[in-house]
Amino acid sequence: MLKIQDHRIRVAASRREEMQNSLLFSALVLASKKSIHEIDVDDIIQQAEVSRGSFYKYFPSVQALIPALANQLAQELTTESDAITHQIPNTATRLVTTAKLTMRRLVKVKVLGNFLIQLPWPSQNPEFNVFKSISTDIELGIKEGIFTKMPASIGCNLFIGSLIGGIHVMLGKSPSASYENKVLYQALIGLGLASATADELLKAPVPSLPKLPDTGLLGKISTLYS
Repeated sequence: MLKIQDHRIRVAASRREEMQNSLLFSALVLASKKSIHEIDVDDIIQQAEVSRGSFYKYFPSVQALIPALANQLAQELTTESDAITHQIPNTATRLVTTAKLTMRRLVKVKVLGNFLIQLPWPSQNPEFNVFKSISTDIELGIKEGIFTKMPASIGCNLFIGSLIGGIHVMLGKSPSASYENKVLYQALIGLGLASATADELLKAPVPSLPKLPDTGLLGKISTLYS
C-alpha cells in the first residue's frame, strides 16, 4: 500500500511540475513576441491551452509568474554553465568563459535572450538575477584583488550591464564576429583590469555550447529548435 501511495505522490508531483513548466514556457514564448508588461492571463492560458482555473492554481497573477520564470531559468542556466566552468581555477578566466557562454546561449536561443533583456537590471529582487555565476565571480575577483576594490554591486552593474546591452544589440542585428570581445573588453576594463590583461583573457579558447538538455524549461525550449 505504501508503494502505491508513494507512486501516486510522485505522479502527482510530476504532473504539477509539468503544468507549472508549461505555464512558464508559454509566458517565455509570448515574451519573444511582446513586452512582458503586456502579457496577461488570457494570453498565457491560450498559449498553454489550459483553463483559467489551472493558471490560478499555480500563480496569483502574471506579475507573480515572471519572477518565477526568471528564477527557474537562472537555476537551469547556472547549472549548464557551472558544469563547464567549475574546473577553471582562475576567477577572471572563469568569469570571461561564463560571460561568453551566456552571451552565445542567449543570442543563439532568441526566446531566452528576448525575455532576459526585458528583466529589470539592477533589481532588488534576487529572482531577477539570471547572472548569478557572473555576480559571484565578480565579487570573488574584488575580494582577491584581481579587480579594482569597489562595492560588489557597482562591479556587477558595470559588467552585467555591458553584457545585457551587448546581448540586446546582437539580438537585433548581426554585428561583427569580434563584437562579443569588444563588449567584454570594455566590461573588464570597467572592473579595473589592464588593457593587456583583458586582451589575453579574451584570447583564451572557450568550450562549445552544449546541446540544450531534455528536461526542465530548457528542455521545452529545445523543442523549438529541433
